[in-house]
Amino acid sequence: MHYRDELTGLVKDALKEGIPALVKEYGDEDITVISIDADNTTGFGDDYSFTVFVNTEENQERRMKDDDDDADPWYYRFCEVEMYIVPDPDCFEKTLSFLNEGYASGLAMDEVYGCIADAVEQLRTEKFFDSVFPHDILIAINGSEVFGADELIKLIVRMNGEELSRDYVENADSFI
Repeated sequence: MHYRDELTGLVKDALKEGIPALVKEYGDEDITVISIDADNTTGFGDDYSFTVFVNTEENQERRMKDDDDDADPWYYRFCEVEMYIVPDPDCFEKTLSFLNEGYASGLAMDEVYGCIADAVEQLRTEKFFDSVFPHDILIAINGSEVFGADELIKLIVRMNGEELSRDYVENADSFI
């Protein structure tokens, strides 16, 4: 399927452009997780949108400290609603044009997330993340409305490998 390769390439280019910008913006803190959300059910028609979530050690600690209850560290590590939110990042403009105006406009969300996973896998193989971050970070997708927990976990492991995904997998009940 030609459109999958093209979409994967566009997402890969967007991440190569956008992640250094995230590092510049949040680099004073220790970034631990970046999560990508794709959506085409915004209530404003069926146009796709992208949101990027960024979590840091410092943000997680602040959020946990503000929690009156017994704070679950895994919830605050991996739940996107507790992260910094970057709506409609500029780096996804070409990807959005392709999805919203091209022949891929009817693409199912699981296929879009599959292309995101493919792009992340390719960037991991190319050691892109190693060139940007001083330590391993988890790249996730906010796809719980599209996938069941088991499918979502498989995608996370595919994008990050078993070792890097271990905390996510073992504590998924806290945030999925």
